[in-house]
Amino acid sequence: MTLTELLARRGIRTALIVDDVYDAVPTANDIDPGNDAWSNFNDDLSREQRARIFEAYPAAESTRFDDCVADDNYVATVWSLRHELGQIAVPLFENYIDDQTADERYVELVKERLEKLGLTVSSAGRDFSEAAREVDLIIIDLFFSKAQDPASLGESKIRLREALRSRVASPPLVILMSRSTRIESKRDEFRDEVGLLDSAFRILKKEDLEGSDRLELQLERLAENRADSHALAKLFHELEVGVVRAAERTLGLLRKLRLSDIGQIQQLLLNAEGQPVGSYLVDVFDRVLQHEIEREAGIIDAALLLNDFSAANHPPPYVSGSVDLQELVQRLVTQNENRLQLPGSIGARVAFGDLLRMSPDADAEQLQRAILVDLTPETVVLVLTPACDLQRGAAPRILLLIGTVKPIAVKDWSYSDDARTPAIRIDGELRWVKWNLKHIDTVSRHQLTQALDSGDMRVAGRLREGHALELQQRVLAGLGRVGQMAALPGTFPVELDAFYPDVEGRLQTLEVDALSDGAVCFAGRDDRGSPMLRLVMTEMSCDGVLAALASLNEDQVAQRTRAILRTVRSSSDLRRLMAQGLDLKGVNDKAWKDVTSEAGVPLGLLAWNYPLPDAPLSNGHLSKAGVVLLIRDAGRSDIPGLDDAIRSGLIQPAVESNLTALMDH
Repeated sequence: MTLTELLARRGIRTALIVDDVYDAVPTANDIDPGNDAWSNFNDDLSREQRARIFEAYPAAESTRFDDCVADDNYVATVWSLRHELGQIAVPLFENYIDDQTADERYVELVKERLEKLGLTVSSAGRDFSEAAREVDLIIIDLFFSKAQDPASLGESKIRLREALRSRVASPPLVILMSRSTRIESKRDEFRDEVGLLDSAFRILKKEDLEGSDRLELQLERLAENRADSHALAKLFHELEVGVVRAAERTLGLLRKLRLSDIGQIQQLLLNAEGQPVGSYLVDVFDRVLQHEIEREAGIIDAALLLNDFSAANHPPPYVSGSVDLQELVQRLVTQNENRLQLPGSIGARVAFGDLLRMSPDADAEQLQRAILVDLTPETVVLVLTPACDLQRGAAPRILLLIGTVKPIAVKDWSYSDDARTPAIRIDGELRWVKWNLKHIDTVSRHQLTQALDSGDMRVAGRLREGHALELQQRVLAGLGRVGQMAALPGTFPVELDAFYPDVEGRLQTLEVDALSDGAVCFAGRDDRGSPMLRLVMTEMSCDGVLAALASLNEDQVAQRTRAILRTVRSSSDLRRLMAQGLDLKGVNDKAWKDVTSEAGVPLGLLAWNYPLPDAPLSNGHLSKAGVVLLIRDAGRSDIPGLDDAIRSGLIQPAVESNLTALMDH
């Protein structure tokens, strides 16, 4: 399918180019109030010329010149009179006119190429809100000023956000373009502050409009994901609107409670349960709000649309590790630290699901003697005594589960059937807890109160009820298992290099600047539920590798590799594989693994921590080496690598009997 056909099929028919080049009159920032030419201009103005300016803009006569040059109306007046003023106005607007000429060339290139793809193209300057109401695609300049300062960046963000305010549920695709080298560093800031979806947003350097198909490539990516992007935008919009309505209904119900009603609740229920009124009302709000959110038909309908989402089509991330899914998991399984100020009961110092930890300055031996529980600075204990027993004081001793606090690593996202809290913020750091279901203990209420009062022990966190209940059920074993939300996949960075075989078959580095950003490994499950690890490169890395391969002269490449190199260049298979992520099953540090297309066609070779050989590749490998990718551990003790992936079961270790066959192939 051609790009023209793809755009038509996805309903992308109209485009709007937004650039200050379309503004007929410059602003004060375009000329720059600090421009030295202003001083010369003021000195060279004749009495008649100055009078002519005052006639056209009377306010200037009573305004200091330093203030005039920062006034858009004054600059517009001088601009309109520039031909009449003659030579003295030329230096003032010289740079502005040159910049306009350069930018006009770029926007005309964009317009021509969009029209060639069958799109109806319109254009606008800074005031584009009305023009943006119905278009399918917006291509907008990063800076709304020749000064390219924070103020001009802020203006472009504010104006686009306001223009899209009425289209939150069905936003257009957006491409951000600029001549500035800062476009990559400002990409995420622009996307997040405007409120754009990652999959419906791309960037484009204006210089890439000449001599490359970068514009078409970005359009293809946006078009391929348009349906999923719209479905996601619809859900977020319905959530934004629905949560407000649900909160209003919930508060409306709670406001009907009179103090006498709360008094009755306290007398009939809370006093017997030992639960404070404030804590109870917050719990009630939680549950009623959830019920009211579930009542929102818009949220449910939008969520149903996303049930057809396919991970096979998801776009690559912009920045290595930028999607910090662990933070989301942490919020799913734990309460906010601020909630700990609300006690679970009047008579008990702890609540069901509380995590207790030794204080940093505690006397460990004294604490262990006091509570007779095996604690170290690396362990936490989880309160598993039922909430009702804690509130009523019915349990003479409190049941505790012992766990070990560990830093986040690839094995933390292993899907083996063990007991864990996959992500929790403890003392300001994101960690995980490995629970030892065989290590349980009890402590008397008096002992625990003394330990907390002395400051040797503290409440470090609180699990949400569902997660705490699941751990409790696993400890009790025979009562069945209450499920919880599946843990989301984790990410960790790796380094990546690309190579090609030279005429002698020896590997030579493929120069790709974007590979300095590295890549990301995603740990998760495949469609069959089996553990998997996938390598995902940044968008710029994918494009850089393909561009470097396209620039290779066949005379530089081994004879046996030239056929597969032509295949890689002429098809989109490698681009699609890199965008979707390379399956790392079978990848190791002992031999090259074939990278194949969905149809099984070999496209390249892949290994992890494999020592780069001095000898030429074997004939079998040369015929498959359309691109050679070598993953390397990030080289930091706090970041996992190949050995961790093997230990976690995400990658199987190399088998010697198979290695010999692979290396001889």
